[in-house]
Amino acid sequence: MKSLPHNMTGRLAVFSASGKNRYWLRRNLTGDTGKHVLWIMMNPSRANDTSNDATTTMTTNISRRHGYDVHGVVNLCAVIEADSTKLTATDGACDLLNDQAINRALSWIRRQSGDVVIAWGASKHLKQREAQVLKQLRRHNLLCLGHNSDGSPRFPRAIRRDVNLTAFIR
Repeated sequence: MKSLPHNMTGRLAVFSASGKNRYWLRRNLTGDTGKHVLWIMMNPSRANDTSNDATTTMTTNISRRHGYDVHGVVNLCAVIEADSTKLTATDGACDLLNDQAINRALSWIRRQSGDVVIAWGASKHLKQREAQVLKQLRRHNLLCLGHNSDGSPRFPRAIRRDVNLTAFIR
């Protein structure tokens, strides 16, 4: 894939030509509030344009519970990997297309006056990447599912199902 589509709407997943990277995931949820939310997590798992994985199911449920109609997802790194400890910022996991996807997603959420939820969890091996993305997010009011002991935003599958979104404290 040479570039991302400009119109990132509908139930959609954008993958690399090899299928090893996922750059964008979107779900239209039922409802009529018109509220949009963008989730930024560590890296993708197996969700695609027709099926969810456990994390996508959990985050869409949280989004619905908080009254959102449209749910978008980008990641710090685009490589599809079930074990995020195998990722490093230098192994191609965080490429230019992934940066482009994050920038487009942030433009999309700004146009929609939506919210940004960061939920990448604690990571010892991607701290520099986290700092880089947080810098891009400095103009956004950020939400999270709570904070880990190191101050990082909690990962959705590491929380109770009834946890509410809260402000991310930098």
